[in-house]
Amino acid sequence: MSRQERTEWDDAARAATYVQWIACDKKIRETSRVTGVPHATVAYWAKQWEKDGPPEHLDSEIRKNAYEFVDHANRVRKQAMEKLEELIPDAEVKQLSAIATVVGIMDDKIRLAQGLATKRTETVHTLPTKEEMKELMAGFADGLVGAAEDRASDTVSIEAESVVVNN
Repeated sequence: MSRQERTEWDDAARAATYVQWIACDKKIRETSRVTGVPHATVAYWAKQWEKDGPPEHLDSEIRKNAYEFVDHANRVRKQAMEKLEELIPDAEVKQLSAIATVVGIMDDKIRLAQGLATKRTETVHTLPTKEEMKELMAGFADGLVGAAEDRASDTVSIEAESVVVNN
């Protein structure tokens, strides 16, 4: 049995892996497959990156790799869109769907690498119905009346106590 040699990864490889990890939405297995860095190594680095972020000394290398990645992804997306446009007149739905998927995936990866959102969240607010509003207002009015009655009884009892104390 031969002993497997340990691979030393330089800063450029770590920075490239970090950019791919971000572009792969922090999926370790996918990052490992794309970069060729072993799964265990990516998992170890990712754990450190999640805890502390990437090392500061890699900042310039990460920026360089992110720029190259975004530039390449933009070219691929552009080519896919050109191919999609070319195929539209006489293509089957499956072909168009596959190319449209590539465009969407590349767009998401570009947005991830640039630190932009890839999902849209929409919050919908609904007002209460007329009946619900009547119930709410009735409850509110009952609460006000109850509070006023409590205050009036407290005021009367305090006034009565002060009359007894003063005499």
